[in-house]
Amino acid sequence: MALEGSLRDFDLFSLFNMIKIQGKNGTLVLSQGQEFVKVFFENGEIVGCDSNQVRMEDRLGTMLVRLGRLTGEELLAMVQLQRQTLKRMGTLLLESGKVTVSDIQDALFSQATAILHRTFRWVEGDYRFDSMLPPDLDREHFPAIPVDTVLMEAARIQDEWPEVERRLPSMTQGLERTSRARTLHLDIDRDVSMVLDGKGGVHHGSSGLTHEQEMVLSYFEHPQSIKDVVQISRYEELDTCKAVADLIEAGLLAPMMGDSLKMDRPWGQEGTAELLPVPWEPSPILWPLVAILIALPLWLYVPHDRGSINVGLASLQRADLREAPDAAGLRLDWELRMASPRDGGVGLARAIGRPLPGRNPIADMTQLPDPLALPPQRPASPSASPR
Repeated sequence: MALEGSLRDFDLFSLFNMIKIQGKNGTLVLSQGQEFVKVFFENGEIVGCDSNQVRMEDRLGTMLVRLGRLTGEELLAMVQLQRQTLKRMGTLLLESGKVTVSDIQDALFSQATAILHRTFRWVEGDYRFDSMLPPDLDREHFPAIPVDTVLMEAARIQDEWPEVERRLPSMTQGLERTSRARTLHLDIDRDVSMVLDGKGGVHHGSSGLTHEQEMVLSYFEHPQSIKDVVQISRYEELDTCKAVADLIEAGLLAPMMGDSLKMDRPWGQEGTAELLPVPWEPSPILWPLVAILIALPLWLYVPHDRGSINVGLASLQRADLREAPDAAGLRLDWELRMASPRDGGVGLARAIGRPLPGRNPIADMTQLPDPLALPPQRPASPSASPR
């Protein structure tokens, strides 16, 4: 039996705690408006997470690009290969030898916790827990996450988020680097490998910024909204928003002029804009081929008689039109024939002022054999004498 209700009556902290304590297996579906999140539990631990806003499979390759494990061109090739083979992105990446199992596990863990921490900020919504688990969970690359780990981090984010939110403009507000920011020489430009490996620490460099702030600032190579930067950042949403707020207060980021935002992504290299969905263009022969496929069955299968069971297609055939005889004239012809069988009533018709145009079309019935008459008996043969 499914457990369901409103998050106003039963908050997420209590819900996750109950699932952990009882060691339940199943799927927790959380919904708020048009957004929903699925959390998969096994023995009270989180073994998967998905969202209709941020699909785990779609973001895996993108996060690996941001972490420097893949280039944009390599990810594009993997996406095209996935469309052909229908394999999981993680499986294809491992088969290519470009990433390790540890890389994929770290990326999936970061994505799952980011989705969960954002969901814990919901103040309203609905939940439904069902004991069914999907059979295709990626257990090999998604190590189980203890519920306590998620709850502790979610509690910290909830405590700090109101203050960070107060320091930020709208999440959809486009921001761009100021002229002062463009003159800065960032440490990450000199030692990118150290930052990507997470060894940069948090000390201040020659730019006066932490490595985290420098990395977030690098995402604004082109104007971006805060929401877009959160999607592409290698850091948690709270930490990314903190860095954005610090950069705004330091005069390095400012609201952009104009309404349009460029969609260039700052992780990489030339050609990474191709990571956006490639528009589908039909072949020039597509529509003629569609027309032929529609017309051919109609041509071959339209019935050739109007008595067909397919009345709709039969109606496309020309109707068989026949001139109906004049019932009144036919009756007069019969009466004239019966009144004057010898001449078919021709003289009688002339006498009453209704002359016939020729002979009476009704046949003379007296000239036909009587169907009730007995057939004539054949005489007995003279050789057949009684004994």
